[in-house]
Amino acid sequence: MSGQVSWKLSGLYFEACNCDLVCPCYSGKPPTYGFCEGNCAWHILQGQFGGVSLDGLNVIMIQRCDGFMRETKWRCWYYVDDRATPEQFDALKRIFSLTDGGHLAKTFAKLWEVERVERAAMEMKLEGWQHRTSILGKLGLAIGVLKPEAGPTLCRLPNVPGVAALAEADWFDHGEWKFDHPNKNALTTTFEYHSGQ
Repeated sequence: MSGQVSWKLSGLYFEACNCDLVCPCYSGKPPTYGFCEGNCAWHILQGQFGGVSLDGLNVIMIQRCDGFMRETKWRCWYYVDDRATPEQFDALKRIFSLTDGGHLAKTFAKLWEVERVERAAMEMKLEGWQHRTSILGKLGLAIGVLKPEAGPTLCRLPNVPGVAALAEADWFDHGEWKFDHPNKNALTTTFEYHSGQ
């Protein structure tokens, strides 16, 4: 594949980080502890890249930002669902590494420093407001409501409705980079990205 290709993705997005609930970044403020770090996951319900279907595939990003997230570069590692064909992997790599323009590139090109994109066998379980994903021995992300009697905490992102709660698990261990941030901020929302501006 080469050149600009028409593409579109939509589905469910969820994330967790080391900030206290609700993450200050959502309202344009610096992170709780001066840096933001955590796992982000996309489950694609419907997607296409040119003639390549991306339905049902998953992408996970591990990110760290040492400052205000709207002004400071993010360190980004990506894992793409190992069920992806070579064409699907290439499409998702191009979309999430921002090489094919569109919504993501317009929003994050000056912020995301994509260091790696690789395949991984991952689990993804989506049940109501509780979502879990994992890469065996390397990563775990589980969000929901730790105190069911309290219910989820509602929040709003800029132009996007979301539901915030506590993360039951938010950890990553890849030798040179590792963290573990349970019982901190988590969010779930829907997404729709496309190749147009």
